[in-house]
Amino acid sequence: MRLDTFIARQLRKPSGLIGRLFVGKSLNKSNGPLEDMGLELMDLKPGYHVLEIGFGNGRLISKMAPRLHEGTITGIDISDVMIEQARKRNQDFIQSGKVKLLKASVEDIPAEDEYFDRIFTANTIYFWPDPGSDIGEVFRTLKTGGCFYCGMRVREDMLRLGPILKNRDIFKNLYTLDEITAFFKSAGFSQVDYHVKQRKQFADVIVVGQK
Repeated sequence: MRLDTFIARQLRKPSGLIGRLFVGKSLNKSNGPLEDMGLELMDLKPGYHVLEIGFGNGRLISKMAPRLHEGTITGIDISDVMIEQARKRNQDFIQSGKVKLLKASVEDIPAEDEYFDRIFTANTIYFWPDPGSDIGEVFRTLKTGGCFYCGMRVREDMLRLGPILKNRDIFKNLYTLDEITAFFKSAGFSQVDYHVKQRKQFADVIVVGQK
């Protein structure tokens, strides 16, 4: 297996010793600014039910939990390694019942209709199995008036990175700002906006869809 393909697969689904020792820390560095940006945009209120899709080692969950008096956080991820690390990081919040971490995919979110006030994800949409159907799952589980926050980088920035350019079969879903906005609208979101913060080599983007 080529090194760039190995890296791409680890970014999609961290596993094994490499995933346990290195990928979580790498994702924190890459996703941290997006997560912090999302934390402020979400404007969490007491009693909110929040979902994070692809929570990695639980960095954002550990920041959200202290703000959610009487609220709950559900996290779903497909990586056993990341679930293990996130559970260790958020052990107290899990024991108190505020946080629940599950092995699940965006294509089948384990929640009833209109349950979540806020749904967040950072840099996962590239890997979604079927974006058209998967965003329908997000829409289904989001309350009317609730918001979905999708942290990402646009296609032009993503294709500057070798492992991504050479592994488009893994990084399938890359969008321009116009394309991702149109995608949200076609999924049924009544209002779609986006927020951009320019970094040295690329821009962090959070697309916000309100149901």
